[in-house]
Amino acid sequence: MLASLLAATLLAAPAPAAPAPDSTFRFVVLGHIRGGVEGDLSPRLAELLERVRELKPQAVVLPGDIIWGEVQTVPVDSAKIEAQWNAVDSALATLGVPVIRAPGNHDINDPVTRDAWFRRYGPLPLVTRVGPVRFISVSSAWIPKAGDSVSARRAFIRGVALTPDQVAFLRDSLPAAGGARQTFLVMHHLLWWEADTTAFWREVHPLLRDAHVSGVFSGDYGPLKFSWLQRDGVHYYQNSIELPVKLPLLQNNLGSRLLSSQFDNYLEVRVTGDSVRYLVHTVAEESSGEFTPSRWRDINQPARPAPTLLDRVLEKTGGKRRLAYALALAGAAFFVGVVLGRRRR
Repeated sequence: MLASLLAATLLAAPAPAAPAPDSTFRFVVLGHIRGGVEGDLSPRLAELLERVRELKPQAVVLPGDIIWGEVQTVPVDSAKIEAQWNAVDSALATLGVPVIRAPGNHDINDPVTRDAWFRRYGPLPLVTRVGPVRFISVSSAWIPKAGDSVSARRAFIRGVALTPDQVAFLRDSLPAAGGARQTFLVMHHLLWWEADTTAFWREVHPLLRDAHVSGVFSGDYGPLKFSWLQRDGVHYYQNSIELPVKLPLLQNNLGSRLLSSQFDNYLEVRVTGDSVRYLVHTVAEESSGEFTPSRWRDINQPARPAPTLLDRVLEKTGGKRRLAYALALAGAAFFVGVVLGRRRR
């Protein structure tokens, strides 16, 4: 009787509800993934893409310095530029998702690199809609004007304020969300690191604030590989990846040493309805070899060469000044001795 009643109860119980489908839109931000001066891919890129693949993002955002770009070569070889873009785009294509780009100073630096970018990825500024998210790409890299000499270029480490036409574009485009739940701005340089009196804070930030822009992504690096700022509900993020740095530079340059002691990193962004969550991931923590005790000693406690005879003399005499003083005294004593000896004769 009890068994029959229990069976009837179980049969009458409603089936458990199926789990709701994942409504989260995920994308990653990969800042400063460029390779080196030879035009090769970054040695960190393969591991980075493997990590990204595990997250299963629905879009990839590249906030500049995507290739080396021949910034130290005059004239620029357009074939090499195309080869660099083909290599990095082929690597990114393995992710099978849309790629949103904004140029860095390595990507556009002269008329040749400008033309390559426009031919491949279109003019700037640019609005890209992917799922519930809208990305607006602008250029903080200097872009030469039509008709500029092929040799025209700018100091490649510097960015520029957004041009008046880009500010006007933002003013017109930001309010027209077109059904997008979230809007993000993509640019390369850290214009938001600058003083509150600069054009960015006077002209650009108020537009982002009033349009409820969720975040701004930058891919440059300087004192830090990662930084963050939140103002008026707008989140500003910098993330970047560094190339291996030669040991002598790390030993002799404090800035390089401090920068390389930070993890390379990338950003994962999860958009669920009106909610945005930002997660910072690191890469190459182990494979880089930068964070071992022996590497730290090589950089900060380099082996000293065997002391020379002069080194030993200086150590005994207390340094160069004392040695010079002692030699001067000895010379003076010798001179006095010579003079007195002559008088006695």
